[in-house]
Amino acid sequence: MLFPFFLILSFISCGSKKPAEDTEKPTPPAVEETIEETIEETITETVSSAGNEAAIAGMDSARKAAIDSGADEYDMFNSLEDLYASIKEKAANGEDVTSDCAELAKKYKALEAYANAKSLQDKIEQHEIPELVQSAYDKGCEDLDDFETLADEPDSSADDLLAKATSAYASFKTVFATVAKQVAKDARDEALEAKKDADSLKAAVSQKREYNRAVEIFKNGDASYSMMGFETAYDNYQEAYSIFMALYSDIFDKRAAALAAIEAAKKSVEESAAVAEEADLEAPLTGDVDGIEDEDAVLLEEDDYANPEDAEEYLSDDISIGGDAK
Repeated sequence: MLFPFFLILSFISCGSKKPAEDTEKPTPPAVEETIEETIEETITETVSSAGNEAAIAGMDSARKAAIDSGADEYDMFNSLEDLYASIKEKAANGEDVTSDCAELAKKYKALEAYANAKSLQDKIEQHEIPELVQSAYDKGCEDLDDFETLADEPDSSADDLLAKATSAYASFKTVFATVAKQVAKDARDEALEAKKDADSLKAAVSQKREYNRAVEIFKNGDASYSMMGFETAYDNYQEAYSIFMALYSDIFDKRAAALAAIEAAKKSVEESAAVAEEADLEAPLTGDVDGIEDEDAVLLEEDDYANPEDAEEYLSDDISIGGDAK
């Protein structure tokens, strides 16, 4: 009788217990998986850092080129400098600045092209613009106006700015190539005239080193001219002109001083001769006197001087494009 009683109690006791809750803990990741994730994160950070460095280097290069062109004289440069400082600060904080750097680099390049275009425009306007390139000049002016309008708008894209500036620069280069050709030719003629003046005073003999340097610079001008590098040719001709004129002026002054000294010496000799003549009349010398040579005596060997003209360099009066001077 007791056995069935205890059996019933045991069933009641089992039925009153709550079911055990699911307390299974998550399985920790394998050591290999953790290491792989760490490596991936390190690689990502390294690649991002390297990308920033390359982008900043490109931006810095564009900025330096803009400064070298004189672009730092314009107001737009100051606004770009604010962006530049902001990007540098973001990079220092570990942010990805590659796209920002690329955009700002384009703006620096656009400003460089604008500065170069303005410089050419100033040079062009110092001369009469040939009718042949008048339309190109007008196009360049129009592009410059458009660029300046875009520069005043804070939302203007770097691509639009760069397109307008490069277009203006290309137009003015076309105009300047035509203008510079005649300007360079005029500078060449002036340098040739200066050389002829220097040759008239035998500069090739008395100051050979500087004379030869001027000749080489002149020849470099001819080489640039023949390859249509008119601006470089002009600079070379101007430098050669300055050297030849300096030689002429220096030698002329020295020759004038020497002639003055000769005239003074002649006057002194004439005065001494007059005194000697008066002394000879009062107390003439007779016979040979020690220290005074016979008037027909040869004291120095004759010198056969080389022809100074042989030292002069020949430079043609004419120049052609695509070949040597004729």
